[in-house]
Amino acid sequence: MRNQLHTHWTSSNRPSEAAWDLDTAPDRRLWLLYALWMVPLALILARTGWLQLERQADYVAPFLQTHELLEPLPARDGRLLAADGSILADDAVSYDLLVHYRWLEDPVDVRWLKRKAWEQVSRSERRQPAVVQRAEAKVRQRRDELWHDLSQILQIDPVELESTNREIQIRVEQIWQTVDRRRRQRSQTTPTSHDSDIAKEDGHWTDIVQHLWWQAVSELSSPPERRTDEPLVIQEQESYHLVVRDVAAEVAEEITAHPHRYPGVKIATRSHRIYPHGDLAAHLLGARTVLKSEDIPPNSPPTSQGRTGLERQYHDRLTGHAGQQRQVLNRHGEILLTEVVEPPQHGRDVVLTIDLGLQRHAEQLLDAALETVSRTGDDVAPEAAAPTELPQGGVLVAVDVHTGAVLTAAAAPRFDANLLITADQERWNRLAADPRKPFFPRVTHMALPPGSVFKAITAVALQESGTFTPHDTIQCRGYLDQPDQYRCLIFRHYNLGHGETDLSRALMQSCNVYFFTGARRSGAEPLVQWSQQFGIGQPTGIDLPSESSGTLPSKEPGRRWFAGETLGLAIGQGSLTVTPLQMARAMAAIANGGFLVTPHLATNGGAVSLDAEEMLTSRPVFAHPDPVAIPSLHPETLAAIREGLVRVVHDPQGTAYKTVRLDEVTIAGKTGTAETGSGRGDHAWFAGFTPAENPRVAFVVVIEHGGSGSRTAGPIAREYVRHLLDSGLISPTAAVAER
Repeated sequence: MRNQLHTHWTSSNRPSEAAWDLDTAPDRRLWLLYALWMVPLALILARTGWLQLERQADYVAPFLQTHELLEPLPARDGRLLAADGSILADDAVSYDLLVHYRWLEDPVDVRWLKRKAWEQVSRSERRQPAVVQRAEAKVRQRRDELWHDLSQILQIDPVELESTNREIQIRVEQIWQTVDRRRRQRSQTTPTSHDSDIAKEDGHWTDIVQHLWWQAVSELSSPPERRTDEPLVIQEQESYHLVVRDVAAEVAEEITAHPHRYPGVKIATRSHRIYPHGDLAAHLLGARTVLKSEDIPPNSPPTSQGRTGLERQYHDRLTGHAGQQRQVLNRHGEILLTEVVEPPQHGRDVVLTIDLGLQRHAEQLLDAALETVSRTGDDVAPEAAAPTELPQGGVLVAVDVHTGAVLTAAAAPRFDANLLITADQERWNRLAADPRKPFFPRVTHMALPPGSVFKAITAVALQESGTFTPHDTIQCRGYLDQPDQYRCLIFRHYNLGHGETDLSRALMQSCNVYFFTGARRSGAEPLVQWSQQFGIGQPTGIDLPSESSGTLPSKEPGRRWFAGETLGLAIGQGSLTVTPLQMARAMAAIANGGFLVTPHLATNGGAVSLDAEEMLTSRPVFAHPDPVAIPSLHPETLAAIREGLVRVVHDPQGTAYKTVRLDEVTIAGKTGTAETGSGRGDHAWFAGFTPAENPRVAFVVVIEHGGSGSRTAGPIAREYVRHLLDSGLISPTAAVAER
């Protein structure tokens, strides 16, 4: 039958029960199968236990890993101070409050929240949901307290802070969306490994094997690619963001001193140059601006550079050197520790000789003079004056006759020095379009014909060359040879001459014919030689960059010299140009007995802060040359010239008697009206010193295209001397008896 047992089970060849037990064979196979599974499982468990117990620190370390960051600490630049300690230029330190993005994000990122909660509990407690939830609640509460504390200390409405945070979050989310969109686009255009395998199916079997081999090697040796379904975190989400700009210094100190009270908050320090007095002495101070980003070394704070004026002259002394601070951050960019590695070295101050009150008063006098002037000659009747166009600009310079210290160096028009730091396009365009050129540094760069003020130097040349003695006289008929040329101003207006004239009278009434006659007799050489010895045609050496030297014509080899040039040089006309500083130094030499001083703006007192080593290894920053005696200059010559300069102001016939004289103090000086020959107004000059009996201050007033020296520059000089008296810088003296 079909269902009958097979014969080999019943045959004599069937195995014995001792050889094969049908009842126990399946159990043995199961145990063998269990053994085959348990051995690798035991190995896996042993490996897992070993990793948990022995290698746990190695795997946890990356999550606890911190890294250090060296950040520059900005240094303040030194200040420019007036003689009385008033601040003319300073570095204003500003503090900005920054907050880590995760502390301002709303709603709170759940992964960040869990991470912060885990930081507060032990490893075993992390497996207890209730404990973790309580820790998360504390983090949320701490976050709310943070913003409440910031609102209180900053005195800012919480709604305003929330609005700022929302703007930051919107900006970061937009960046995140852009990055996420680009990532998805890349994943869609990149072929997968499956596509690559399919592409290999049509190839030779050796190519397929080689491809599979390299794919296996790549899978084992390369980190897995980031999938599009993994959470995307961008740098902005792990960075600090500016929340409040320009917080108070007290707030910055509170937050910096108590970081545990303000988690996720840091203070960024920055500095910028300010000029508290605006346009006061703007041309002297110059400007210090921040270098362009491409000129700053990597990982360095913004560096400023002195561009013009004293900021440029004393750049090395004023400039501070940045320090470094070490920050310890976790892998999410949050600051754990901050310490100063190298403190910043702040720049050193420079104390100036400028008297703030005198400087301000001088600038006000110049501003008023530029508003309206009249043009006429020296000491002519008021009815002869005629209106003219507004002057182009003006300068008032005053120096100590014995040391060269500059007490005043005022210029008009000016500009607000802060404009070079904080841009204001409208104001900048307005100043740039001003035809008077307010950015032009007139104190050091304006070189003009000096006119009759130069006659004081001509008088020295005529006496020292033996051409004239102080008592020699000439007969002035108002012109030299012909009535239509080489005339005195009085002849042009009244058809009169000065009559019998000696040196003192020639200076007092500004007699051109006297100096024409003397120059014709002496020739040009003594005029040029003594002009050079008084510093004409060369920079004065003032501690300001790019000083103009003016122009002193001379009889150089190969150059044709005309007789008219000698006559023009004698009265400060022709191609001769001088700067106000040169004329002030010349007047100081006449006042102090024949010593040429070097004008300077920085005081020696500023060098007190130099330590002994610095004094030995570097040249003195504020060293100024001692006054140098002008060789072969006789005291009798200077005494005769000083007498004439006093009569200019205090003799009723003097050209400055009506506009410069003061009863309280003796003023010596010379008016000058330099013709331009361009149809525009003449240049108005007054140069002098005071007190005449014991000179202390030499000063020069120049009004470019201002007209008459006596009528325009003279009143400015008088008011300036009056302020010298009021400020106590000079003492009153008895008035000079009228002659």
